[in-house]
Amino acid sequence: ICTGDRVDPAIGGTYMTLLNTLANLGGTWPASFAMLLVGQLTVPPDCVFDESASKDICTGGRDAYFPLQLAFSILGCLWIFFLGKKVDHIAALPDDAWRTHLDDDKGDFREADDGDDR
Repeated sequence: ICTGDRVDPAIGGTYMTLLNTLANLGGTWPASFAMLLVGQLTVPPDCVFDESASKDICTGGRDAYFPLQLAFSILGCLWIFFLGKKVDHIAALPDDAWRTHLDDDKGDFREADDGDDR
């Protein structure tokens, strides 16, 4: 969804800032969360120095990157399967559906007060 097309002229700048902030957060926090999980779920190998070979002998250990990649890929596919049509429906709504509507008591649309009392 291109947020620039959906900005309501009645609240323009504020609304655009909010949408931009949400778009930025939506793209950045998952990467930080994934890196946190990789660090927390990775099991380091047990290393013992072998004096006869003059090197470390490491056993065990497990890198969490690939299991998390698989889990997040499955999660993404489930997201698309269950919510893809809803997101497409919301994206296809006309611009009027994204606008603020200020109604008076009769239900008739009234223009926003611009502060000019002539």
